[in-house]
Amino acid sequence: MITLNEQISIPVPFESLCAWADNFEEEFVKWSPYHLECELFDGSINAGSRVRFYEIVMGMDYDVTGTIIESYRDENRFRFVFQSDKKTAFITFEGKRTEAGCHFSHTESFGLTTPIIGSIINFIIFKILYRKKANWQLIRDDMILDNKYLYDILTENRYPERIPIDKLKKRGL
Repeated sequence: MITLNEQISIPVPFESLCAWADNFEEEFVKWSPYHLECELFDGSINAGSRVRFYEIVMGMDYDVTGTIIESYRDENRFRFVFQSDKKTAFITFEGKRTEAGCHFSHTESFGLTTPIIGSIINFIIFKILYRKKANWQLIRDDMILDNKYLYDILTENRYPERIPIDKLKKRGL
């Protein structure tokens, strides 16, 4: 299994990060010019809720549907975990209250965890079938950029400029 994690501290009240998370369907698309669609099929980020994310990064389409398998929130922390329908991708968003504001963590994990067979299947998936999409540096760079955009959104209420979809599709060429 491949796991990528990017984190950022943001000098705004934790409640600002929670408000962003509470409006995730709309905020996901506004969060990055590469994010094109987010559907919360039942309108929530509760465990069991179905979700679809669609983005184009450097010409690569990532259109993933799955289920929120964990959703937790209290006055100092939130965490929600998404699992793809193919059960080969997990996305985790975590927010925490800090003395200086809040801390956001974005983790993406790919592959199967089953001993022995998981390694073989992961090799087939990432080195043969989906070699182009399994560009870990591209995904990590996108996560870093997402955190920068989130910082700007929460500290300055500044959203990134949208990029027309035809230009997004051509960027990978």
